[in-house]
Amino acid sequence: MHSHAAALNDLHLALDRQLAATIDAARRGDWPGYLTHFLTLREELLSHIGYEDEELFPFLEQQGLGGAIIAELREDHAHFRELLEALSAASPRHDPEGCIAELEHLAAFQAGHHAREQAACYGHADREGAAPPPPAKPPAQAVDELPAMDLRGLQPPEPIVRIFQALERSPDTPVRAILPHEPVPLYGLLRERGFGWAGTQRTDGGFELLIRKA
Repeated sequence: MHSHAAALNDLHLALDRQLAATIDAARRGDWPGYLTHFLTLREELLSHIGYEDEELFPFLEQQGLGGAIIAELREDHAHFRELLEALSAASPRHDPEGCIAELEHLAAFQAGHHAREQAACYGHADREGAAPPPPAKPPAQAVDELPAMDLRGLQPPEPIVRIFQALERSPDTPVRAILPHEPVPLYGLLRERGFGWAGTQRTDGGFELLIRKA
């Protein structure tokens, strides 16, 4: 039977592979590929740390695992969320070096966190019979395979209205939208409704956004 520790290790290896693919796409300037890989990475990483914060860590605390250890790992998770938030709002096409540096920082931090978590938690999870982690979600559909809604030229708030109409019609289908500029006010609304996103500046001056249910 596949152990809890093995399942968590497999998930971390999958996150490492997805992060490596994201970095590779950024280095090659493949921005549609970058968005596809980054969105999958973001969703998988947030799902993983959400499971640990809400299920695994409380279970281990109930079994007597030291609170200081769990507190440190929760702080790591808060930093993961900050890094993902910063990368979600970044413009990798305009600042590829800065984006790659942030991704490499994420990779180094992810490796250190995995090592700390593996040493502190995985054996306890197996011995105490913790609930298994959720399975990985299917990969995001490639950006260039999705039809794009070109919302440039529309007056506010029409672009945001149309985006939410599309999400309401089919909430499990990713939405690709092209806007005249980065829609910063939209991000909080998406977060409140349980959607994740990634975006990048376009060479024609617009901003391309990919939205998917978190």
